[in-house]
Amino acid sequence: MKVLMIGAGREVRGGVSSVVNSYYEAGLDKLCELTYLPTMKDGSKLKKLLVAVRARIRFERLVKETDILHVHMSSDNSFYRKAVFIRKAYREKKKIIIHMHGSTFDVFYKKRCNEKQKKEVRDIFAMADKVIALSEDWKEFLGKYICEADKIQVIYNAVKIPESYEKDYSNRKMLFLGRLGQRKGTYDLIEALPMIFQKFPDAHMYFGGDGERERAEALCREKGISDHVTFLGWVRGEEKEKYLKACSIYVLPTYHEGMPMSVLEAMAYGMAVVSTYVGGIPHLITDGENGLLCEAGDVEHLKKSLSKILFFPAICESMGKKACGIVAKNFNIAQNIEKVFLIYKN
Repeated sequence: MKVLMIGAGREVRGGVSSVVNSYYEAGLDKLCELTYLPTMKDGSKLKKLLVAVRARIRFERLVKETDILHVHMSSDNSFYRKAVFIRKAYREKKKIIIHMHGSTFDVFYKKRCNEKQKKEVRDIFAMADKVIALSEDWKEFLGKYICEADKIQVIYNAVKIPESYEKDYSNRKMLFLGRLGQRKGTYDLIEALPMIFQKFPDAHMYFGGDGERERAEALCREKGISDHVTFLGWVRGEEKEKYLKACSIYVLPTYHEGMPMSVLEAMAYGMAVVSTYVGGIPHLITDGENGLLCEAGDVEHLKKSLSKILFFPAICESMGKKACGIVAKNFNIAQNIEKVFLIYKN
């Protein structure tokens, strides 16, 4: 069985590359003849253009030799890039899977597409034999607006479970991972932190990610909290693992999500998660049991949630261990690739 998978480069910063890398780490390429073709990489406009051109050239040959095209798609430019490949594969009568990752695909479709563009979106999805959604909420949206519901299957993102280790739940170290900016709730978190550090002077916040770093650092200086905050830049591999192990609380007050890999990773490392009721997060976190949830933009609720979990290390530990158990049972990458491979076989 020959599978051609396309998406952002495996070294690109973001959720798609995390998912693809986890597939390789779990051995999906051992179950089938898997070829990965990057259609976008980080860098200058010229570099991105060259990558896109090379991908188009390689695709012309690879698609003729493949059985299944597995497309990792997001919104905006990602959709339009992938649409070209999907049309070609459809003309070649190949089986097509669209794996939808876009956390703002609903906004893209409803607000940034005119009627002609909306029809193009529906036409492209009509060419797919299967659509993978990251949560029931996204399945409902896609089934209502984009394509037939019976071709949509929910497959949650999943992660590798780390080896057992001892975590210090009393250290009051908090972690954020992702692109710094409004969508991920970075500024809501910074707004909440002065009160947190006033109540808990030994607490510390680590921001791991790129994006609007200069603005975020400036806001921290304005609020006088720079001594309690460390900006790590984009972290991956062993460095990211170091902070996942060292910190006891993961904070992501995000406004839009699919099924965030960072939350799954934090849960796998036994961290208590404070996040929001968006995307697939409520399918991961049950408020008050294995984490705490608030509405996106509710800074006061965010403050209360962080205060509670910082004041009671025993609650933090209980939530973190329950979170780890849930990921091990339901979001283990080994189970995930079995579901993906079953789609390939069918």
